Amino acid sequence: MKKTITLLSLALGLTVSAQASAAAANTNTASTIASYGTDSLVKTDGTFWIWGPQQPVPTQVPELSGVTSMLGNKMVEKQDHTVWLWETKVLSKAVTVKPVSGISNVAKIEGYGPMLAIDADGNVFSSVKTNEGWDLTHFEPVKGIDHVTDVESFYRSNDKTGEGRRVFLKSDGTVWTSSDSTQNFTPVKNLDNVVQLEDTIALKKDGTVWTWPKTLKGTGPLPSTLSATKIQSLSHIKSIWQNQQSSLAIDGQSRLWFWGATVTGYSDGPVYTDHAKPVLLTGVKNVKEAYIVENSIVAFTGDGKVYETSIQRNQVPSNVSFKLLASDVVSVKNGDRHIIMQKKDGTLWGWGVNKAAELGHGDYEFMHNTPVPVQKPISVSLNGENVPLGSGVITRNEQNFVPLRSVFEKMGAEVSYDEKSKTAKVTRNEAGKPAISIAVNVKTGSITLNDNPIRFDNKPFTVDGTVYLPLRLISEKLGAAVTWLPNEERIAIRMD
Repeated sequence: MKKTITLLSLALGLTVSAQASAAAANTNTASTIASYGTDSLVKTDGTFWIWGPQQPVPTQVPELSGVTSMLGNKMVEKQDHTVWLWETKVLSKAVTVKPVSGISNVAKIEGYGPMLAIDADGNVFSSVKTNEGWDLTHFEPVKGIDHVTDVESFYRSNDKTGEGRRVFLKSDGTVWTSSDSTQNFTPVKNLDNVVQLEDTIALKKDGTVWTWPKTLKGTGPLPSTLSATKIQSLSHIKSIWQNQQSSLAIDGQSRLWFWGATVTGYSDGPVYTDHAKPVLLTGVKNVKEAYIVENSIVAFTGDGKVYETSIQRNQVPSNVSFKLLASDVVSVKNGDRHIIMQKKDGTLWGWGVNKAAELGHGDYEFMHNTPVPVQKPISVSLNGENVPLGSGVITRNEQNFVPLRSVFEKMGAEVSYDEKSKTAKVTRNEAGKPAISIAVNVKTGSITLNDNPIRFDNKPFTVDGTVYLPLRLISEKLGAAVTWLPNEERIAIRMD
């Protein structure tokens, strides 16, 4: 995931998590969200929530509490500055949480093999190589480089060979480089007074933008040094952004520039056409941040609006039109194929590719072309104790639904599901209390209590093979009292 970093944030030395907290402070004070990313969030009570392939809506990770910042790459930092790694297994809703040793007070995590971490003092640490691969639970100091404020990764190659490389921005504005296979650091030629790095471009304090090549000619060994050249048509630039194919820049007049690859052809055989000369895009103004998301340019403007235009064309003309996606937005987090936005009222909204539930909306529709709400991070407690859920609460038509095997078993009921008849049964046979048998036909939506039909507003449903049942209806039929606590976004169940 790429992030836009403004000159102001660099000058103040803010971390990504600090920027997120500052953005959250500008939202409705009633919001329970302290910070968020493209697949997770932290609530004001320090609880941590995730969504994605196994969890289609925000789902609490109960093993993680007191979280203060999300570092990316499935790592978080707690109030005591300890770092933790969370992982989900393929085809499983189980989440594993492991402590990470060797790093604390982290400002940035970058890359994969090895993964690098920068702490608040500018020290660099690397994940450790083992026989099984890179151990992301243990980091060791990297010698030969210090006072680092940022690091970026890219892959460089010629006609015969290639290598992963890193570029390091130091607090004095110089940029240094090394390969992933060595720890020999050399300065990048022509780079000084640099305030921002993005992949293979650098922004200087004077507003000029510099770049260095990823692809070299020849078959010999790759040189150990890098040399940057100025992009002549860009000046008075205040922030930059780049992914593997395309680049964006915002100038001092808040105008947006584009250069790099446009895309044509089909998804299984795309054709990338490079346009080296930056183009000023006049169809959007007052641009605050901008990203390439899937095959679109997404622009976030100073008046709280988010716009989009496609790069699926032979070239992007200067007067290309932008489509309005959302208004009243206070912050945006971008992934490679989707974005998550927070509005003034504190709610989160997603747009883009959603085939792995990236938008936290509660479905697996491949793409949402208009923004959809991220489901609220709702917790459930039983007699005052938090009930862990393998997948979070889904709200439809103002009614809350929970996975079949979640709350009801903790209430003393037996839960079963017959795949052939698509019928879920919740039964309770407790001494001194009437026997209860609730049958839910997920296919037809009918519900019976002791074989007598029950009238209700919203039908049960399945999401990615998981059966969801109405929480209040079944809980109350089991003899419980259900209370909604909006300030905590919690459903409190009380049962004698």
